[in-house]
Amino acid sequence: MDGTLCCAGCQAAYPIVDGVPNFVPASAAPAVEQTTAGFATNWKRYSDAILAQPALNDELLRDWIAPLSPELFQHRLVVEAGCGMGRWLAAAVPHAPRTLIGFDYSDVVHAAFANTRHLKNVHVVRADIFRPPFPARFADVCYTIGVVHHTPDPEGAFASLLELVADDGVLSTWVYGKENNQWIEEVVSPIRSTVTSRMPDSMLYGLSRAAAAALSVGAGLYARAFPSATAFGYDAYLRHLRKYPRRYLEHIVYDHLVPQLVAYLPKAELERWAVSRGLPFMLTARNANSWRLLVARTEDALRRWSTPA
Repeated sequence: MDGTLCCAGCQAAYPIVDGVPNFVPASAAPAVEQTTAGFATNWKRYSDAILAQPALNDELLRDWIAPLSPELFQHRLVVEAGCGMGRWLAAAVPHAPRTLIGFDYSDVVHAAFANTRHLKNVHVVRADIFRPPFPARFADVCYTIGVVHHTPDPEGAFASLLELVADDGVLSTWVYGKENNQWIEEVVSPIRSTVTSRMPDSMLYGLSRAAAAALSVGAGLYARAFPSATAFGYDAYLRHLRKYPRRYLEHIVYDHLVPQLVAYLPKAELERWAVSRGLPFMLTARNANSWRLLVARTEDALRRWSTPA
């Protein structure tokens, strides 16, 4: 399914490649290309292993977008920004959105299309988060999970997505937190920027597998040594990691080691995004090391979208 989309107004033309319309410019900044290409390689490799866990993916989707409930997707137009290989699109479909649109910057959209093409209400587009090819305020729900902190301008990405949300709609954004991640910024980030993000894929793949094995064993030993919650900053995160099968965990480790573009955002920064735009919001911590920001344009809308269906 190849072809061309043409704009009747400006005469711009955009190719349709293997069923996916492509609105991404021919070139981008090297760090953007490296980050998106690295993620694409990883997501394609582990696509089958990830999609083989529908119950886990549903649990994770709920966790990442809380207090927004996916049951509220029913009969709504929902957009996922940064859809990767379609994991969250597949998890969202059972909640009966009227239309579900996923877009991503990299060519991983072709994996997302292949994984969701049998679902008639799902559409996949290749597009830039800073220039999404959609009308303003057309979506009831837009969610983005672990995406804006991998862009050159996280707040700009947030603002761009906000423009897609209808007056009575909602935007859900999950990002890495600065809180409790100081050691990652001081130790892991320099290694990632200078070493692991520049490794050949085969070498990074091997390193990720070894690190995932060690992490899996370490999380298990920690949980056995401390059956109840402790004051350790990574207590919730280590217990959370035990949910993942080994290959799923390898995917997570690779995702942490491959990108050159990563930002760890403090609570005050996310609050400013909402307050400076006059948006009612809810900001909640996830595993004590990341943030979930839910915003709407009115208090009534925020209340409706944060109330379980």
